[in-house]
Amino acid sequence: MESRYKRIVFLTGAGISSESGVRTFRDSQGLWEEHKVEEVASPQGFKRDPVLVWKFYSMRRIQANEVHPNKAHIALADALHNLEQSGCRTLLITQNVDTLHERAFGALPSKNFIDIHGTLSRSKCTKCQKVFSDRWCYFDGKSQPVQNHADNLWSHPGLQCLLSMPRRNAQGIPLSPCCSDLLRPDIVWFGEKPHGVEHAIEQLTTCDLFVSIGTSGNVYPAAGFATVARKAGAHTASINLEPTENSSAFHERIQGVASEKVPEFLKKIWQ
Repeated sequence: MESRYKRIVFLTGAGISSESGVRTFRDSQGLWEEHKVEEVASPQGFKRDPVLVWKFYSMRRIQANEVHPNKAHIALADALHNLEQSGCRTLLITQNVDTLHERAFGALPSKNFIDIHGTLSRSKCTKCQKVFSDRWCYFDGKSQPVQNHADNLWSHPGLQCLLSMPRRNAQGIPLSPCCSDLLRPDIVWFGEKPHGVEHAIEQLTTCDLFVSIGTSGNVYPAAGFATVARKAGAHTASINLEPTENSSAFHERIQGVASEKVPEFLKKIWQ
């Protein structure tokens, strides 16, 4: 079986994970667990109160461990594997930090996967920026520092995995093994540059199919990817529960839940 397309770029957003029970953590007033965004999702917030930030992201890691990839994640993982085997070049770009794509694959080769907003399963040194595979929850649901405990660990390709909980300071903040400076979540915070945008744009300008799954079309730069691909001559398709804000950029607009519509769409890719 051979794909009718030779280069495909997929973009996923929160809508592909909502059926797994992933919480957004952000309410209608723009607060994240009753905290202002700048308090828990900015470099300034981390510098001001790293304990608060690590409590917040420990809670997010706990919650991520309680959910599982759904049919859409699994169908996409299977399709990407089969497409690569057939000679089609693919790229998966996700705006999600929930780790569900990684878990659907078991592991993701870095060459065809970009988590442009980072991931809950990595941390990085605040001094030298070295990145580590890290899924430890440093604070529990009651915001108390936790002791070293067993975890369902798996590592990112090419990254040192923190197999045991790293040394922590008196406040419970993890310290990097490389510089003994503070570790921070490898999440792209407000005011920071998303990961891999240049590589994404390069692939978008050469693909012949661009598929957006579960995105609202209002978060840039990802919201502009469909326009880039369409101008380069690609067929563009959107799969989302509701109409997107950038719907005019798509040749094909499919409405419905991801667990149903994604497997259906992926079947049409083959000749």
